[in-house]
Amino acid sequence: MAGYRARSITPAQWFAVACLFHAAALGVAWWVVSSRLLLKSAPGSSAVALGRLAGLLVGSGVLLQLVLVSRLPWIESSMGCDRLYRLHRRLGFFIGSLLLAHPALLTVGYARRHHLSISRQFMEFASDWPTRLAIAALVVIALTVASSIPVIRRRLSYETWHVSHLAMYVALGLASLHQAGGAEIAGQPLWADYWVALHIAVIGCLAVFRAGRPVFRWARHRFRIDRIVPESDDVTSVYVTGRHLERFAFRAGQYANVVFLSKGHRAPHPFSFSAAPNGQFLRMSIKAAGDFTDRVRELTPGTPVLLEGPLGAFTAAEPRDKYLMLAGGIGITPIRALIESLAASGRDIVLLYSAKTANDLVFASELRALTPRCHFILSRYIESAETGETHVGHERGRIDLRMLARLVPDVRDREVFICGPQQMMKAVAAALGELQVRESSIHYEQFA
Repeated sequence: MAGYRARSITPAQWFAVACLFHAAALGVAWWVVSSRLLLKSAPGSSAVALGRLAGLLVGSGVLLQLVLVSRLPWIESSMGCDRLYRLHRRLGFFIGSLLLAHPALLTVGYARRHHLSISRQFMEFASDWPTRLAIAALVVIALTVASSIPVIRRRLSYETWHVSHLAMYVALGLASLHQAGGAEIAGQPLWADYWVALHIAVIGCLAVFRAGRPVFRWARHRFRIDRIVPESDDVTSVYVTGRHLERFAFRAGQYANVVFLSKGHRAPHPFSFSAAPNGQFLRMSIKAAGDFTDRVRELTPGTPVLLEGPLGAFTAAEPRDKYLMLAGGIGITPIRALIESLAASGRDIVLLYSAKTANDLVFASELRALTPRCHFILSRYIESAETGETHVGHERGRIDLRMLARLVPDVRDREVFICGPQQMMKAVAAALGELQVRESSIHYEQFA
């Protein structure tokens, strides 16, 4: 048809197709071996068949979880890390349910088949070494899933939570050894080859993109801290330099998982780039908000730095003429990089930047120099000579529908980027919706 333009398939869509293919292959393999059990009327047969299916789904789910966190650049740039993380978290609780169902169904099914008590049947299972591997994997996965339950997660430090998730690699190995003896794999050579190839592919992705790429980039660029600059009472900028920085490609708005190779700072943490690519330095501006970030000013120039990234889809992928940037607190860091990048190409940019007090405004002078339409909003508007604060040109309150309509009357014509606390982003996005801003024009990433 004349004038018809085929729509390209995104990497995320290709990934979804691959998942559907795997689901079909898994279903066929299970049906070939276990369908006769499902259709039998013998005691416990249906429970055994469903227990086997649950086990296959757990194994596949764990592999999918590892793919989601393997930092595959094609999928990550297409979906955005926040969507991948949310999918990863929801899938984790689904796997947790199947993890309980798998041994429960098999124990009940075989107990009925062999006319044994459930406790006796479980002890029979536990005497077999492949089942012991499965029990160990089950414990590891259950503890990892439990660590992400909000009431528990809030009590754990980031480092403890991160290490607990690394145990999933151990669980994968134990579960894989257990599944190698399963009827669906041991009894079907073609499916066994496919299962092995799938594990090799997933482990390869983890090795290359989670471990290999940061090390390769450090060897190439030799990232190191150049200087530490306090930006406010609780925000510090870390300037990173290295070799051939013009070849380290990232986009304004992205972030990296950063490891400072210094005692007490070696756990990876995500930090946004607060300056656009310039080929001379990388800048990450960090707010003191916990044990790790409270000690950033203890870092010293010359400290080696590992960077896993760039990551995130909070970028101006398709440049427009007019933009609205909305920042709250430390959310100004990726917004500041975006403004710098877009201002260099002459875009029309309006910034609304909300902070508690004037002392909490970071990069104020830089932002004023980058865009003339720069509005600072203070939620704690203190009129006291003792504070030393000046409020000329500052707005009072919070960013809401009325403020948006007053300060940005052409808001519907703008591409909007929001970064800040979770509650603030949701409230502002809702206000933009009431102002009839297209949903496709509103961009934000959620990591809460």
